[in-house]
Amino acid sequence: MAGALMLLAVHPILTYPVSLALFVRKRPPVRLRAADAPRPSLAICMCAYREESVIAAKIERLIEIAEAYGPATIHVYTDAPSDDTAVIAQRYADRIELVIGTERAGKTYGMNLLVARSQSDLLMFTDANVESEADVAIELTAPLADPTVGCTTAQLIYSNSRESSTSRLGSFYWALEEWIKRIESDRIGLVGCDGAMFVMRRALHTPPPPHLIDDLYLSLQILVSGSRIVSVDHVEVFERSATGADEEKRRKQRIACQAINVHRAMWPRLRRMAALPLYAYVSHRPMKWLMPFFVAGAGLALLAAIGAVAGAAAVGGVVLLAAILLLIGEKAQIKPFSLFSSALLSLFGVAQGVIESVVFKKTYAIWDPAMSVRLDAQATDPDRPAA
Repeated sequence: MAGALMLLAVHPILTYPVSLALFVRKRPPVRLRAADAPRPSLAICMCAYREESVIAAKIERLIEIAEAYGPATIHVYTDAPSDDTAVIAQRYADRIELVIGTERAGKTYGMNLLVARSQSDLLMFTDANVESEADVAIELTAPLADPTVGCTTAQLIYSNSRESSTSRLGSFYWALEEWIKRIESDRIGLVGCDGAMFVMRRALHTPPPPHLIDDLYLSLQILVSGSRIVSVDHVEVFERSATGADEEKRRKQRIACQAINVHRAMWPRLRRMAALPLYAYVSHRPMKWLMPFFVAGAGLALLAAIGAVAGAAAVGGVVLLAAILLLIGEKAQIKPFSLFSSALLSLFGVAQGVIESVVFKKTYAIWDPAMSVRLDAQATDPDRPAA
């Protein structure tokens, strides 16, 4: 029993991508837009809350992106920030369309508003804390010359993997996600994408309900439409991972709750997909969020087996030893125990988020960002290329 549950737990990150690599043939490469071909019009949309430490640099980079691309406009919404984000953004009001919210309404509301106020063939979405090169729009829009492609996304890299056990674990997990994305992209197209930076056709955009997270909702809409989501692997964007285990737990709790809310809303349409995309969706999305429950079930089954063989005292000893080792890892940050404690706390956060969605119908339309993700790093990853 324990082994079967662990197999279910690792399926989204191990047996699922391996099954695609072994049994699904690669699709032909997408057709790219010629370098000298006219570029479709593009609206670059970004929402910001408390981003005063990065907003100026981000807007300046968006201006560079728009100038490099050509027919592009920039649209920024500030969600009634309590710091100087809106004040700083106003310095650029002559070069961007700036909407300053008077009360908090959330990212999805803001993105819907920006899309409605823009006129373009393509839509580009990005987050304020994400760094990129100036040619990113040129590269991300090139595959949309292929009519089968409805959306493209960049490769996200966490730039502070060496700051803490939590950031190291987060960077490892996301590198694993990017590996899965490359396999999916080559064979069936991505099953959803994150909001760091992606581009989609306006014709495929339907405004998400304000209480649902926009990036997953929009990308699943594209999936059920039959269009392909492509990972443009050579386009790298960077952001910071959370550095504190408790902060990362709360972040995972929110993300899991948001994701399950989207899955429940989209399921009536998702379940009508063909067998292969449905297998990919279930494997990579809902099963990933059920991982903590599979792991917990495997642990309980293992303890039951130990109890049946060695008795209750042995079970108590195993539990006590595990608790001591995890406490050492969390408080003393001694590897590898600190990695295990961070992983378990993240799984606990995911489980809480799933329960919040399914049982309590909670939403996170409005939330405060993890501050260590936003703060300028004192010790950044030396392996990261200069932006």
